[in-house]
Amino acid sequence: MIKLLFLRLTDSAPLIVAQEKGYFHQFGLEVQLQRETSWATLRDKLIGRRADAAAMLAPMPLTLSQALPGCKERLISGLILSSNGNAITLSEDLYQRLQHYTTQETRTDIASALKNYLKKNRGTSPIRLATVYPFSSHTLQLRHWLQTADINPDQDLQLIVLPPEQMLENLHRGVIDGYCVGEPWNSLAAYKGTGVIASACNTLLPAMPEKVLAVTQSWHEANPASHLALRAALLQACSWLSARENRYEAAGLLSQKHYLDLPQSLLQGSLNDQILYRRNTDIIANPGWHLFAHIDNDNGRPCEAKAQQLIEMCSDFSEIALADSQNFRSDLYRQTVDYLCTKK
Repeated sequence: MIKLLFLRLTDSAPLIVAQEKGYFHQFGLEVQLQRETSWATLRDKLIGRRADAAAMLAPMPLTLSQALPGCKERLISGLILSSNGNAITLSEDLYQRLQHYTTQETRTDIASALKNYLKKNRGTSPIRLATVYPFSSHTLQLRHWLQTADINPDQDLQLIVLPPEQMLENLHRGVIDGYCVGEPWNSLAAYKGTGVIASACNTLLPAMPEKVLAVTQSWHEANPASHLALRAALLQACSWLSARENRYEAAGLLSQKHYLDLPQSLLQGSLNDQILYRRNTDIIANPGWHLFAHIDNDNGRPCEAKAQQLIEMCSDFSEIALADSQNFRSDLYRQTVDYLCTKK
């Protein structure tokens, strides 16, 4: 039995599809999916050997030594499961206030309005934005969005960390003014009228690696055949998800109580590249909101170049002394593709 961890996010779809469509069974695996609440808990259970594998934020295997300096374990990935999938959402209250800080030319540029607001309201209660983990694509995307408007993330406002499924409640209570998180927590805020999506992150940094299949080096060495079968099953699930005609069914699978426990209609929005920026506005197209790995393209291949790009972006705000780009294992990905080709 392999225990595989995930969070309550739309891009957990490859794991759920592999379970529900029988791909794990097809490759001789018995897998138990276990839902966690926070990335730190998921990380600690994996390195503490209370789980075998996890769908994990792409930068996490690269920055483990920075997050946990005393940790002797090593996390590796032989498969990028997905790219994109995130957005930046501000509270409806903050969005309304920002309307007084725009010009006709910058009416749709919320980041510039936020810059003007911060400049004219120094000394008042600071704006507080949340991200899901210190070293995450969300942190990188949120900081990039702020910096493009000449906002200093470390001086002009407060950045805090919250688990994904706690974002919406904290936004509603006024604990935070906005967040960067994965779906469905942006769309849900817009549908409820609690928040306004300021930017879909695939428009900021397109095709940034988002979730990877992560295992410890020691588990891989002890279970190379099981690890290969696990990668193969998940790559097959990702390829199934890449077919747009399968996304409606996928939303139904994800909506089940023991997975995301949310309406299928809510989940299928981002899966079908559709976005509602604000309640009572039109739903519009957002191409590439979720990109899943596919055997016929490069999206799923972890490599040193992709790892180095993430490490360099993390280095912009933290000293990453011991990051290891070799934790992205392109050799394991190639082995997976070759294995699947022999199965055809």
